[in-house]
Amino acid sequence: MDGIVERVVAFALVGLASGFVSGLFGVGGGIVRIPIFVYLLPLFGVAHQVMMHVAVGTSVALVIPSAIASTRKQLALGNFDLKFFRTWGLGIFGGVLLGVALLPWVSTEVLQAIFAAFMAAVGIYEGFLKDRIVAAPEPPRGAVKLAMAAVIGCVAALTGTAGGTMTTPALQAFSMRMESAIATASATGLVTGTVATIGAVVGGWRAQDLPAYSLGYVDLTIFLAMMPTILIAAPIGVRTGQGLSEAWLRRIYTVLVLVIALDLVRKLVL
Repeated sequence: MDGIVERVVAFALVGLASGFVSGLFGVGGGIVRIPIFVYLLPLFGVAHQVMMHVAVGTSVALVIPSAIASTRKQLALGNFDLKFFRTWGLGIFGGVLLGVALLPWVSTEVLQAIFAAFMAAVGIYEGFLKDRIVAAPEPPRGAVKLAMAAVIGCVAALTGTAGGTMTTPALQAFSMRMESAIATASATGLVTGTVATIGAVVGGWRAQDLPAYSLGYVDLTIFLAMMPTILIAAPIGVRTGQGLSEAWLRRIYTVLVLVIALDLVRKLVL
C-alpha cells in the first residue's frame, strides 16, 4: 500500500487511537505512536533500514504542538518554575543533541530494542514501583540535575517520545510536588520535540529510501494526517478517563505497555 489517500486515511485513524489513549492515561503519545508505526510503515513501503528512524522522527515532530499547549497552560496556572528549568532545560538540550547525533548511526534493530526496554521500564514502574521510590528529600541540583536531564533528553530523542513519561516520576522521586513536576515535564517536551525534530530533519536529509514527502526522517504526510485527529481524540480520552478509577487506569496502562514491550521483543527475536 503506497497510495497517498490510503496513507492519509490510515494515519488519521492512528491519530485518533493515539490521541485517545494519550488523553485516557495522561501520557505522551509517543509510547502509543511508535508501536503502531512499527506495524504500519512497512505496509506502506518504508524500507526496513530507515523504518524506526522515520517512526522516531515523525513522532517527535508530533510532540511539538501538544507541548506548546501544555506549557502555556502550566504557565497560566503558575505551576512552572522557570528558575529550576533553566539548568534542567540545559541538560535536556544536551541530552537531545546527543540522541539526535546518534540516531543516524543506530540501526532499526537497536532502536527497537531501546524502545522495548523503555516500555518495559515504564510498565514496571507504573505497575509496581510508583509512589514507593524516594531518592532525595528535595529536587535535584548541580551535576545530578544536569545528568538526570541529559539522560532523559537522550532517551526521548532515541524513542520518539516527549520525555514527560520519565520527567514526572523522576522529579517526584526527588520530592518535587506533582504540579511542578508535570509543568517541568510539559516544558521538557517542548525542548525535546523542537530539538529532536530539527535533528531528525538534518540527520536524515541525505538518507536513502525515505518515503515521499519527507523532510529528513520526518514524514510530512503522516504528520499532517495525524495532527488534527490527535487534537480531536485527546479530549475524548481525558473525559473517558475521568469515569475510571486511578487504580484501574494504572492496571490497564501497565498491561498495555508491558504487552507492547514483549511484542517488540518477539519481533526482534523472531
